Amino acid sequence: MRNVHTAPMEVFAQIGNGQYALEPYEAGWASEALLFVYIREAHGASPSLTLTVQISADGSRWINTPHTFGPVSEPGGYSLLVTGFGNWLRLAGEASGGPDDGSAAFVADFYWVLKD
Repeated sequence: MRNVHTAPMEVFAQIGNGQYALEPYEAGWASEALLFVYIREAHGASPSLTLTVQISADGSRWINTPHTFGPVSEPGGYSLLVTGFGNWLRLAGEASGGPDDGSAAFVADFYWVLKD
């Protein structure tokens, strides 16, 4: 039987225009990571969110991977399977097209599901 761990990284995250990154997560024991993104709300004239999985050997210096998705522009559920990532994972991206008053362009939930 495989070990599985679900790590809720952020729930009801308020994402405004600009760059965004989740906290790093140490996952070296896992052979695969499944990212779940649930966009609860999207606001603004033309909201757009692009997301990229980043990896790190030390949890402080980050390298983009080819594992990307987006642009996301509306509520819904999204997932991405990541393998061959080494030890540290995080999700980074950029939001645009949200409200000009600085309020959230997106409200989202982020989870890693890790398997050995």
